[in-house]
Amino acid sequence: MSESRAGGQSAAAGLNDRGIWREVMAITVPSVVTMSTRMLMDVTDFIMVTIRGDHAGQAALLPSQMIMWTVMVVGVGTVSMVATYTSQCLGRGRQRDCGAYGWQGIYIAGVCQVAGFGLWFVLPTILGWLEHDPEITLLQLAFCNACVWTIGPTIAAEAFASFFNGVHRPKVTMWTVIESVVINALVSWPLMFGLWGLPGMGIVGAAWGMVAAMSYRTLRLAHIMLSKRYDAEFATRHSWRPDRVRLMQIVRTGVPQSMQWCSDVFVWTFFVNYLVGTKFGTLHLTASNIVWNYMRVAFVPCLGVGRGLSTLVGKAIGQGDFNLANHYTRLANAISLGYMGALSVLYLLLRHQMVAIFNADPQIVQIGAGLVICAVVFLFFDGLGITYGSALRGAGDTLWPAVVQIIGHWVILISGGWLVAEWWPHGGSLGPWAVASLLIIVLSLVLWYRWAAGTWRKIDLFKDRHAFIIDTADGDGPSALAVERAGV
Repeated sequence: MSESRAGGQSAAAGLNDRGIWREVMAITVPSVVTMSTRMLMDVTDFIMVTIRGDHAGQAALLPSQMIMWTVMVVGVGTVSMVATYTSQCLGRGRQRDCGAYGWQGIYIAGVCQVAGFGLWFVLPTILGWLEHDPEITLLQLAFCNACVWTIGPTIAAEAFASFFNGVHRPKVTMWTVIESVVINALVSWPLMFGLWGLPGMGIVGAAWGMVAAMSYRTLRLAHIMLSKRYDAEFATRHSWRPDRVRLMQIVRTGVPQSMQWCSDVFVWTFFVNYLVGTKFGTLHLTASNIVWNYMRVAFVPCLGVGRGLSTLVGKAIGQGDFNLANHYTRLANAISLGYMGALSVLYLLLRHQMVAIFNADPQIVQIGAGLVICAVVFLFFDGLGITYGSALRGAGDTLWPAVVQIIGHWVILISGGWLVAEWWPHGGSLGPWAVASLLIIVLSLVLWYRWAAGTWRKIDLFKDRHAFIIDTADGDGPSALAVERAGV
């Protein structure tokens, strides 16, 4: 396949580095703010639990969040591919296809919410397997039971956000997530602390705050997408119907990614709850929860860079410009690695003080400071892996990376982490965390190699597939429904 499907000169050749740099920053900065603000919602809940002096809540909150995210990530990972399809349609000049792809994610969200209600029946069994302290188990069960109501809104919000990111309107997703964080705080704070005559619910109050925040964000994004402005450009009011072809396209490429994300979250949930919590007790679990929140500060902004990069790569590939896609990837990688490198130095120097901010127990500080060293070791490689994994997603290359990463999760982290915990118990949770560092290093190098090999250049998501295109005569309604061969 040629460097440009259209046979023209690469846009990278016509733009100087400063111009491409500005384009990368215009897309990635709002995406970083979006991801960081969404992370701030979870960290804020952890801070409120700390202020409340709820040590059992400190130990229970992160494992509970990870259990729920393991479930939701199946739908979130699938509908996130909406961004890939909309960005490539945008690059091909097929704006009226973009809205249709955005709506298909909403139907996936609805199915996931219905299926999610089944968690109410299995959560007691799942939490019982973990054998945590009874007080912690009860808190986790109450938190997860409330969070079941966030499954549909979270996935639907991701579908809408992926549409806006795909059509290069990342500021819409940025402002709506900022608004949702405010809603979360306004609801969570009085429920957690029992203000204004309300019962003090602890971390369960944080769960209901999340329900309110994600429901608000979904409705806000839907309202914007249905506005006259977006309907005129992307036919969003006329493309809401279920479309089997587009739905299957999203599922076909999104399911491998969602399975990889699910495996990722599941093994980390197992890692925190069992390899750390069950094997080594509440002190190690609390220390791991604290370090994990600092890790969020590190990798979540990189996820934002990656999200922006996916849409840039998607649009470039839609235009048939592979050189430009490569250029975007190199610049995004420089941003991520620079950030991760600087943060690694800061974490290494201040590791004891960082842990003590959340819990001054000398044992927890000592354990946590050792775990921070493990995190520092793999932060640099984590930035590398996020960048190239995101670039591959923008190209629609999801199956091969998913298979390799799932194998790595189970062979290195689960099997290796369990062996280290069994053979080196006196090392405590430091052993499994060292194995986690090895996992990140290996997977990041594999993803870099996959991109460098150039297999993604041969992928055409629209090849031999048909898509319905809404053709409007006056902008107020469809006058004809044409069937075109996608990619033409």
